[in-house]
Amino acid sequence: MRKASLIGKRIKLLRLERGLNQGDIEKVAGICRSHISNIESGKIGNPGLYTLERIAKALKVSISYLLHFDEKSLKRRVLEIEKRKIEKKRRVGLLEQKEREIKKLQKELRKLKKSK
Repeated sequence: MRKASLIGKRIKLLRLERGLNQGDIEKVAGICRSHISNIESGKIGNPGLYTLERIAKALKVSISYLLHFDEKSLKRRVLEIEKRKIEKKRRVGLLEQKEREIKKLQKELRKLKKSK
């Protein structure tokens, strides 16, 4: 498996930061999802200028902004996104646990009402 190119990583990072999926980019940019996936994964290491213009427009950034990242800041931002995703999963897990507890208490309450 190829390492994602730096530009592919940047595109994916910006897409995730904006809460978009590849289908959202496809709709706005007019570039098929598989092509976007290939760019993000590094299968297409140097997308053309037209493609970059369309993706930049969909991400609401300039091409210049899209192209100017340094590796260190990119890694830091990816780590921040991953931390946020983990925190979100943890919160969702806690909510699901609380919902189960509430359902259990509601069931016990119904039993108590029936026994009176």
